[in-house]
Amino acid sequence: MSAVVASLRERQAEQVRTAVLEATIAALETRGGDDLSMADLAQAAGISLRTLYRYFPDRAALLQAAGERLYAELGVEFEIAAPEDIAASFREASRRLSARPKLVRALVRSRAGQVARSGVRSQRVEAIRAALQPLAGEADPELARGVAAVITHLCSAAAWVAVADESGLGDAEAQAAVGRAIDVLVEALREDTGRGRREGHQSKEEEEP
Repeated sequence: MSAVVASLRERQAEQVRTAVLEATIAALETRGGDDLSMADLAQAAGISLRTLYRYFPDRAALLQAAGERLYAELGVEFEIAAPEDIAASFREASRRLSARPKLVRALVRSRAGQVARSGVRSQRVEAIRAALQPLAGEADPELARGVAAVITHLCSAAAWVAVADESGLGDAEAQAAVGRAIDVLVEALREDTGRGRREGHQSKEEEEP
């Protein structure tokens, strides 16, 4: 096989993959997701079911790939440099997702949407844990575990969507409220870390002759 033919086939394969992922994202947005079958998605992408299975072995793999593509298209970043950056990262990601309110609710509420979010969610969780480590490693262990768990829960689309839908707040208001809560929790962890350092320093001074 010539290099030209191989390159052409690669481009065609990428075009098919792109069509499938875009069709899946559109179906999640318009239909909610849970009633989508592989046959439905193949038809929406304009390919045969057999061809679809050549690219994606099952529905979960397709949904996760669609979620990764969506977050990449929206420019959602996963890296978080420091604890004080967690809320800002949450606000920016939420702002980008809320540009498509029907889709983000399908991602949160439907089983298919949750599968689509699962891959990117795991990346998000790891980034939050890494950002919190400088504080969590020196704070009271029980407090650190609890605070980290709540911050991780809050730093998600599911959190602000629930706040918006249950409280009557607009999406932007809900995001701002959740962002403030994240900041408060990070500061509480920082204060405990500082207290521990001060107490440790005092104890060291008391031990000195």
